[in-house]
Amino acid sequence: MRNALLLASIIGSSSVSFAVLPPTVEAPRTAHMVEVNAQWTAQGFARTTGEARIAFASEAERIAMHLHLVREHLMARQPEGSSTGQLQQRADLLNRLDVYADAMTYPQNRVLPVRNPVFIDANGTACAVGWLMIQSGRRDLAERIAHDMNLAYVLDMPGTALWPEIAAWAADHGFTAAELAWIQPGYPPNLPWTPLGGGTNGTVTVIRELANGDLLVAGEFTNAGGIAASHVAVWNGITYAPLGAGVQGEVNAAVEFNGDLYLGGAMLSGPADLAKWDGTSWSFSSVFDGKYPWISALHVHNGSLYAAGAVSGFAGLNHFVQRMDGTAWTPVGNEFNNTVLALASHGGALIAAGDFTGIITTPVPPQILHIAELNGNQWSQLGDGLDAPVRTLLDVNGTLYAGGDLYANIAVTFGLARIAQGSSSWELLIPDHESYMFAGLGPTWIGSLTSYNEEIYFGGEFSVYVGMDSGTNIARWGGTADDVAPLAWLEAPVRAVEMTGVQLVMGGEFEAGFPHIAILDLTSSTADRNAVIGTLQLAPNPVTDEVRVLLPQNITASTPILFDAAGRRVAIAFERKDAGYRALVGALPAGPYVLQVITPDGVMTARFVKQ
Repeated sequence: MRNALLLASIIGSSSVSFAVLPPTVEAPRTAHMVEVNAQWTAQGFARTTGEARIAFASEAERIAMHLHLVREHLMARQPEGSSTGQLQQRADLLNRLDVYADAMTYPQNRVLPVRNPVFIDANGTACAVGWLMIQSGRRDLAERIAHDMNLAYVLDMPGTALWPEIAAWAADHGFTAAELAWIQPGYPPNLPWTPLGGGTNGTVTVIRELANGDLLVAGEFTNAGGIAASHVAVWNGITYAPLGAGVQGEVNAAVEFNGDLYLGGAMLSGPADLAKWDGTSWSFSSVFDGKYPWISALHVHNGSLYAAGAVSGFAGLNHFVQRMDGTAWTPVGNEFNNTVLALASHGGALIAAGDFTGIITTPVPPQILHIAELNGNQWSQLGDGLDAPVRTLLDVNGTLYAGGDLYANIAVTFGLARIAQGSSSWELLIPDHESYMFAGLGPTWIGSLTSYNEEIYFGGEFSVYVGMDSGTNIARWGGTADDVAPLAWLEAPVRAVEMTGVQLVMGGEFEAGFPHIAILDLTSSTADRNAVIGTLQLAPNPVTDEVRVLLPQNITASTPILFDAAGRRVAIAFERKDAGYRALVGALPAGPYVLQVITPDGVMTARFVKQ
């Protein structure tokens, strides 16, 4: 997917420091400094016996101490071979570094889920090294670095096209690359995702909140939080615990029913596709008997347990939904012509969704486009159907949400939709997603849904580029068409999302920074930072040479930020003009652009076309 290789490179860098020591936790001062910048270790500083333990009121306070201490050490040094003029330039900038540190206004990391440098953020706030460049009169160089490699560590910059100019600036001002790297802090993510209990050693495919408030976690792991657990564990808010000897194979679904816990999948023990935990021990059985019994979904509807899956034989696969009647399983409705991936309840009816486009019956099979409701013992299409495979369902207060494929090859498909009880048509929730969720080299899809405060949180395999923000595989839909906000950068798909209280939990194939499972407190996050509160006035439009932006009266806003059609930030200078800004855009390539400013209440945007 787009930017996946860049992300892997950034997260995989040995320079990355994961935020494992909060500023408010009492710890040796050196440990706090290493948390801000691992170069403290490279510079030869190590914890000493009896070192004073300290804590900080905020991350900004901790970064300020880092900058003050680095300045003290650098002031005591005189790089060999430096001229008097270079040493004077060095001393002047180091004195200014104290002023920058005391202001405690630092860039915000709104992109990566781990601590990382940000050279200049979307508010125009520069990091310490960028600020020193600007103070020396080289704003142009700082902005070009931000444009080309905003998330790079200084020591990752050698070999890039800009490095000769960066190295020349450093030499002119008496700094080495290692010293600039020591100054440069990493900034924690604005969305404070943390690994849940240390994570697991394999993919998480299922997360479900149990009746007692614990979280069931299942997948392809054998260890959860340092505890041996074969493919299934329970998180009690403090630690993981195994459920007996666990299960084997592939776990696709979990549900509580009549006081017992059921898992559905394949090869859970031998050929079994169903496992039941009665609180003491496991028992196993096969719902879809055949060469390879397989359950894709479990659901409790009207007091009965239902399973979706496939019977495999020499003739191929047969796709059914079955109901548990006592100790036996009975098919409901006709066989589907392809896989059933999700089950739900809606409007009093059982709902099935998946890859199918009809049922197998005679004389003429009816068309059922990817989603069906059970009436009596007959399946029929729910509403006007959906135009691509449906992978997940969620009913929220009588409204049914469906998530699925965003593209069929390169053709745009629904992605996310909903239908109200009694309605005959589906409402597309991200109808213009091709403009900000781009088709990948492989499937691009939404595969898990949960809700909180009338918003939908979804996971899968996709990218999101919305103005200043971007991310992959986990996002939020805010309630109106195309109101999508990315919530993290992840290098691999999200397979499950679940709410537990006010906390959002995600699990999947991702590992960098968060070993397969992570949690986010929505009450303390900045998940609403992208709220668009209005449209800016600008003229002319289309534009050839100069664009003028008018700010509403009494609005305090950041300097405008410009993005091209691909969502890339465009380095261009805006100057204050009357009640707004002006910029010369004559040198920009022709095409559409988006302009944004950030206010205390949210984001204001405007679009224009450069001719």
